[in-house]
Amino acid sequence: MVNSAHTRSDPISRWALALKERSGWQKAVVALANKNARILWAVMTRGERFDPHHVSVKPGSTAPA
Repeated sequence: MVNSAHTRSDPISRWALALKERSGWQKAVVALANKNARILWAVMTRGERFDPHHVSVKPGSTAPA
């Protein structure tokens, strides 16, 4: 999946490709599997659709403008 990320333009593919360039493909594959597992867990427990453009906000801070 990391090798095919260069043909896609979604945020997760761009993240995976940048990570591969910084850390190598082996660490990128493990990080991507971890990220996918956390996304799947969040979708299943919250019952909401996945939003690839979601911006995380630290609890207690203000939302980004």
